[in-house]
Amino acid sequence: MFKKFFKFLYGYVIIEICGKGAERFLNICLRRGIPVWDAVPTENGVRASVARRDFKLLREVSRKCRVQTKIREKHGFLHMVRLYRHRKALLAAVIVCAALCVLSTRFIWLVEINGVENSDIAGITETLEKMGVRSGVLKSRIPDGMDLKRAIISDNEHIAWAWVYIEGAKARVEIYEQIIPPVIIDKDKPCDIVAACDGSITRMIVKNGAEILSEGDVVSAGEVIVSGKVPTYKEGQNEEYIYVHSMAEVNAYTSHKRTDDYKLYYESRTPTGKRRKRRSIEIFGKLYTLPMRNVPYENYDVSEKRSELHIPFFGYSGIALDTVSYDEVTVNQEPISVETAVEFAKNDLEEKIAKELTTGSRLQNENIEYVQTDNETISVTLEMNFIENIAVEQPLDGNG
Repeated sequence: MFKKFFKFLYGYVIIEICGKGAERFLNICLRRGIPVWDAVPTENGVRASVARRDFKLLREVSRKCRVQTKIREKHGFLHMVRLYRHRKALLAAVIVCAALCVLSTRFIWLVEINGVENSDIAGITETLEKMGVRSGVLKSRIPDGMDLKRAIISDNEHIAWAWVYIEGAKARVEIYEQIIPPVIIDKDKPCDIVAACDGSITRMIVKNGAEILSEGDVVSAGEVIVSGKVPTYKEGQNEEYIYVHSMAEVNAYTSHKRTDDYKLYYESRTPTGKRRKRRSIEIFGKLYTLPMRNVPYENYDVSEKRSELHIPFFGYSGIALDTVSYDEVTVNQEPISVETAVEFAKNDLEEKIAKELTTGSRLQNENIEYVQTDNETISVTLEMNFIENIAVEQPLDGNG
């Protein structure tokens, strides 16, 4: 970006090198340290760009290579000033716009939050606003980075690290979340062992607590398997209990079933080349949507692009262009066999069932069935059976 800025500031020309020695001309320029870029072959030779101040150095090289160099275009700040020096109103407008853009970088117009997946983004936004990080605030009024970091971490759970980067008129908030561990109850607190899901108990190892169920029993999700309420009285005596932290490993034969509908064709989308765009301009935190005719396409894909205006040495200016593109597509449906559709369905349903399993589950067997509901659709049911540890700790009220 800075290279382009300085090229524009100092000015450059696009030249055409005519003659058979064009390639030799470029090689000599590079050996002598004369920057030449964007070289493109043409019918008469080569077209390339060179800095305005280096153009006079090309004369000796041109004579040596017996080529002609002609200026085709001029670019740069000085060239623009000479071109528009008599249009004072335009020059004044450019100066005012540039001054406004530079002035706008003293304010924050956009707050961007990255890295949030499990945390409450509304809570983070509320913390930032409380600390003064919001659209339209002067950058000089924003608190120190360490203060912002402490506020974000203390006010919001599961955040391990945070920092606010000021980039021109943008405040970029980077969040790193903690890896949330499974809920583990303190060993000194009483708890029951309950079933994580339905199943048939195949093996139990009870380390602490009173057994409620035994091997071979059928259990439902949430049902108590081992109780933390342990009786300490003998038959005929008054009931007395102690409350303990139950510990057990309970393996059970479990069954997981999922059903879904799948099509007997593969759908491909081919762009036709036709496109409609909806543009919105963001100016200092305010979004203005430009008018656009309705999208006339029956089938289309949607894509979004954001272009921000950055000022060298200052950063984001507070002005951005958001473009939503609607690209027309032709939808083609290619028939596939029932076997292929069932194989695709099996992979999809296995992925969904995997999200329901506990750690260390072992697959025992599986069964897949399908029914064709119409000419284009089949209903697929996958049942998978596992041996898994279904023991889950559940807090127990020690008062009975």
